[in-house]
Amino acid sequence: MTTEQPRFEEEDAVGLPVVPASAETYDSEADVIVAARHVADNVLRPNAEDVDTAKGPRKENFEALAQAGLLGLAVPRKFGGLDVSGVTQRQVTEILASACGATTFIQAQHHGPCRMIAACQSELLKTTLLPRLATGQLMCAISFAHLRRIGTPVLAATRVDGGYLLNGTTPWVTGWGIMNQVVFGATLPDDRFVYVWVPGNREDFPQLFQHIRPYNGKWGSLVASDPLKLAVMNSTSTVELTCTDLYVPDDYVLSFSDRETMQRNDRNGVLGAAAMPIGCAAGSISLLCDIAVKRNIPAISRSAELLAQELTDLRRTAYDFKPGVTGTQQDAINLRAHLIQFAMRAAHAAVAASSGAAIYANNPAQRLLREAMFYTVQAQTREVMDSLLTLLEPNSKTDD
Repeated sequence: MTTEQPRFEEEDAVGLPVVPASAETYDSEADVIVAARHVADNVLRPNAEDVDTAKGPRKENFEALAQAGLLGLAVPRKFGGLDVSGVTQRQVTEILASACGATTFIQAQHHGPCRMIAACQSELLKTTLLPRLATGQLMCAISFAHLRRIGTPVLAATRVDGGYLLNGTTPWVTGWGIMNQVVFGATLPDDRFVYVWVPGNREDFPQLFQHIRPYNGKWGSLVASDPLKLAVMNSTSTVELTCTDLYVPDDYVLSFSDRETMQRNDRNGVLGAAAMPIGCAAGSISLLCDIAVKRNIPAISRSAELLAQELTDLRRTAYDFKPGVTGTQQDAINLRAHLIQFAMRAAHAAVAASSGAAIYANNPAQRLLREAMFYTVQAQTREVMDSLLTLLEPNSKTDD
């Protein structure tokens, strides 16, 4: 029995024409970071303003990420991925976010499903999907932020023979179109959660469905809305997906969880979303330094220097943070809020230094300010909101 080699065709997610980098390409994870910086500096940053106003994701950005192997950051090496450490993945995310927020957010959505599929029980699912997810031949969306909402479930799952039926409309599914599959989180009648893999089109995955009969002879439907109109990252092809009696076989159930576990994971991982606002702040400070050279105004140079030092200190604190060792859980929450505020401050400084030019739609300073706004609410929990609002109160005092 021979194993068919991956084919990189035009209908692939990114249309990659050659075999991309793999773990064997790099001598160390430091080389992966160098590769990310090369992609950010040479592909993402020069096109960031065009991407910001585009109708959809820029395919060339994802070709570059795939070529460097960066779409396989979270995929185990035996499936062709890089399987880098959490520290390296955060550094890569920061570097990419400093250059182009929209591209970074789409690729970040892809890594979570890769990890979940790699941890599931289905060997068929893993061997079929993971090698292609690692190369960017396929990309996968994710949708379970709605599980944090209290009240009537946004997406409900009902147990039936052989699997589950999904009903509801999930908001904020990013990258649809460049991604042709999604990992859903849905709420069961007992308020537990089930996480499932669903293709946008079953015909794209015949080897995964040829042995399965649908429930009562019907698969149900999955329908995407038109892309949502967003004030920032409008090119991310973020849609709503509506499931109507959508049948998901047991073979493609990835895991189960509950609200308590989700809330505990949110608390423990509160700094997991820190890399993007740090990257946004770094991009703003880099822009501020460029403006300082061009305008030769002492206040701009002083601001750039002070913000750069603050960034160095905050980055070190965030990446070295260990709950119970370097600080409490509340300290981590407060640090996340501080990073959000810092990203806004740094971007605001870049806008101020740009003067009237910042009002132009293609000016990077106002793009970075809008991206900082996005990171204010991205992966937001109630505790992070409370901490940030406290920080923004008049006469608020926080520990440095």
